[in-house]
Amino acid sequence: MLIHADADAFFASVEARDDPALAGRAFVVAAHVVTCASYPARARGIHAGMPLAAARRLDRELIVIPPRPQAYDAASADLFALFASYTVFVEPGSMEEAFLDVEVVGLDPVATAKTLRARARAELGLPVSMGIGTTKLMAKVASRRAKPDGLLMISRGADRAIRHALTFEEVWGIGPTKVAALRSQGWVRVGDLAGAAVEDLVPIVGTMTARKVAAICAGLDDAAIRVPGERRSAAASRTIAATRSRSTIEALCADLLSTAIARLPPRVEITRVDLAVRFDDGALVSITRPLRPPVTDLDHLPSQVASGLADTAYEQDGRGVGFVSVGLVCRPRTGDPTQLSLF
Repeated sequence: MLIHADADAFFASVEARDDPALAGRAFVVAAHVVTCASYPARARGIHAGMPLAAARRLDRELIVIPPRPQAYDAASADLFALFASYTVFVEPGSMEEAFLDVEVVGLDPVATAKTLRARARAELGLPVSMGIGTTKLMAKVASRRAKPDGLLMISRGADRAIRHALTFEEVWGIGPTKVAALRSQGWVRVGDLAGAAVEDLVPIVGTMTARKVAAICAGLDDAAIRVPGERRSAAASRTIAATRSRSTIEALCADLLSTAIARLPPRVEITRVDLAVRFDDGALVSITRPLRPPVTDLDHLPSQVASGLADTAYEQDGRGVGFVSVGLVCRPRTGDPTQLSLF
């Protein structure tokens, strides 16, 4: 049995922890677009990805908190340190969620999940929902159903009935295009595929998805925890009100670069910068910039690179920039004393 641990409304929970006056209030973490909404705000129809102006129309007294990426990174590090204190078999799903295998180190999943929830609340001030299931999918389904701030186990006996009742929209990792293709054949729920061969599904959804949904239907889907190696990339992104101000875009690129750098492991050099920009007409432009030689002076990288990124992001044709994402690719620093010589 695997555990899926997922911090509830993570950014909002961190803000409410750091400012107790926000507890029980309708508020959002947002710049120009809602990044995360508290549960009282969600009850009023406000959700992540909603323009802030639209959220304010739903609630004129809505509290708006500017994002604090460093605070969320620190809370994520504390959360994963807590997970690692119980098992080394931790597979991150995002900065606030992970799959854990505690049975392999001789611990009971239910008892461990209860303890983890209690410690996350007491020591980190964060509500974390826990799902327990035979596979990653079942554990994730359980944690979704446990929210907010709950714990649910899908037992081996209940597993088959629950998975067969899942609609394909509820299945983690199947996109809307594949769901539509399955529905076009009259397949709405996982159980509808009982008896279907992989070969029958391949022409409809492709080989990978065919194998995935067939395995889910048979209860043979992924239950292996994959422990990640040392991080070799990091990214940061932000949605803003569309702007054509070059200085605004340059400042945003510098801020995103600094946030991404803070997420990298120590003693690395940057070999590549990736930029994605979405304009106000919906067009998305992506570029990749190799850095030769690689950059080792990370403190000055934002000021060195931000201007060049802004040149790419800024267009003279009248389009405004509404979204910017910056990604960094790194490698262990050349000549790092912690790296062993080949000979």
